[in-house]
Amino acid sequence: MRDISIDNNIGTYSIANIKESNQVKGRLYYIDFLKCIGLTCIIIAHVESPSWLMMLRNFDVPLMVILSAILAHKSYLKNSKSKTCVIDYFKSRIKRLVIPTWSFLVFYFAFKLIVIGNIESGKKILASFLLTRYGIRYVWIILIYIYSAMLIPVIDKYKLSIKGIVVAITSYIIYEISYHYGFGLNGGVLEYFLNTTFYYIVPYGLITYLGYNYSNMNNIAKKGILVTAFIAFIIFATYYRVSTGSFQLVQIAKYPPRLYYLSYGIACSFALLLICERKSRKVYENRMVTFISKNSMGIYLWHILVLTILEKSKLSIAWFIKLIVVYSGSIFIVVIVNHLGDFLESRYHISYIKYLRG
Repeated sequence: MRDISIDNNIGTYSIANIKESNQVKGRLYYIDFLKCIGLTCIIIAHVESPSWLMMLRNFDVPLMVILSAILAHKSYLKNSKSKTCVIDYFKSRIKRLVIPTWSFLVFYFAFKLIVIGNIESGKKILASFLLTRYGIRYVWIILIYIYSAMLIPVIDKYKLSIKGIVVAITSYIIYEISYHYGFGLNGGVLEYFLNTTFYYIVPYGLITYLGYNYSNMNNIAKKGILVTAFIAFIIFATYYRVSTGSFQLVQIAKYPPRLYYLSYGIACSFALLLICERKSRKVYENRMVTFISKNSMGIYLWHILVLTILEKSKLSIAWFIKLIVVYSGSIFIVVIVNHLGDFLESRYHISYIKYLRG
């Protein structure tokens, strides 16, 4: 189903014939630009950057989820009338996320065993393939995008209605209560479900809800959300400053996401969107930016391997040098994988190869 094909990007859906905010049909170049910012901020977090930069970049995951939902809105509306298309939408989305991730994990664990000489425990390997935070670092974000895709039909049903807003707020209140009080749980399947699913699907579902409805909001609503989120962030920052005696990074409220982290992420994301969507397409139309955006999934996955190699080498290098090495190394691997994929697909006609590009 061509209309619902999904780009091999982190949390992004491909869309045909979309109007940009400046009424130019084609790619949403400002979205490409913002995806590059989000991806760069995520990688910055993994290269031992300074604490001040760690604070500033903490809007990365919320931004990427919002961008994903903005594009999903355009894509889903075209296919929501047909049940078959909705099913194909889910199949395509899962394939675009799971196949490249699992393929990478197979290579990653084989590389660690054969080249580096160590192997993770069976429990950690299983958790990695399940995409939970109990596995290797960083792949948990893929599960967030799966949750986001699962919620799209529900969000589309309610949209920006009063009922939809009430459901979103009520769900979040239940989430906060369950997180702080835990319902008296102490281990077991239910607690595992809460820690791996409920505590992430609800807060990131709220982010998805905002992103999915972003294009239906007027500027007053967008600015209202921005100001509200910023005020909430200031309140929480002040509270933590007074209660602990020092300024606390929003990172302390990231696992799972709570209001301190979410308010900062929403405020920064909406600020960037409001600024960037007003600019001319020419400001963002750049081949490297487009390449990184289209291949964001691959760059993200392969940066895990490059980081592992650097850590194993125990090289003492500045964080910004490490950032350049990790970024450029990941892009280099993606280029090789893409060319190899093109060759294998054209020669052997292996259908799933297309999911490995980018």
